[in-house]
Amino acid sequence: MIFQQIRNATIKLTYNTVCFLIDPWLQDVCTDEEREQAAVNKSFIAKPVVPLPMPVSGILRDVDICIVTHYHPDHFTPDHLPADLPFVCQNAADAETIRSQGFTNVRCFEDSEMHFGDVTVKRVDGRHGDTEQMAQKAGPVSGFVFSCPDEKKVYAAGDTVFYGNVQRVISEEQPDIVIVNSCDARTRSGRLIMNAEDVVETCRCMKDGIVIASHMDAVSHAHLTRTQLREYLEKEGYSRQVMIPEDGESIRFTR
Repeated sequence: MIFQQIRNATIKLTYNTVCFLIDPWLQDVCTDEEREQAAVNKSFIAKPVVPLPMPVSGILRDVDICIVTHYHPDHFTPDHLPADLPFVCQNAADAETIRSQGFTNVRCFEDSEMHFGDVTVKRVDGRHGDTEQMAQKAGPVSGFVFSCPDEKKVYAAGDTVFYGNVQRVISEEQPDIVIVNSCDARTRSGRLIMNAEDVVETCRCMKDGIVIASHMDAVSHAHLTRTQLREYLEKEGYSRQVMIPEDGESIRFTR
């Protein structure tokens, strides 16, 4: 298995014989003026604040399936993506939205699991907000559990805070690796995804498992940087359990 952090929540997971591209947001970086304004106001702009770490051709190389955890502008835009690229979405509404943008090979989860050769992908619920009101406003989101006899089990939690269902999935599925979106993104209505404390709570559930912190340093509404997360984990004693890859970095795991 090879995990590669691309940018924000966009990751590449080469798992057994299948290469998954998750949340493909390949949009061009915002302008200097937009970045400065967003940083001052902590406002949300639907553009990345950092460039891609490599050419798009390298990102798309060998990709078999794109998985979109939910249809938000920092997780999917059609930029630079071939129209015939295979997509899998969490639900029919997201699939129809992506089809409406000209993509011709789009499926959604009709049952809890899909199979890609020997790889099983299980969809699980997330909660995109630290309050019920925030979660309802943000809409449905999903995480995915990847399993295969020859690979470590991986739980990509997606855009969720730490809450009961994340704890339940870890307890029931016993993943070896959990990927968390953890930049503490917020709007005026509340927090949207995990913060440093949530990452630690995830570690406490994992025992000896590995946590990978993704969705870092790429959006204007983030309130936690990689540096700040490293410092917090060091203070709390969890720095060895959490990997915080840089954009473009690859990590190889063996069974």
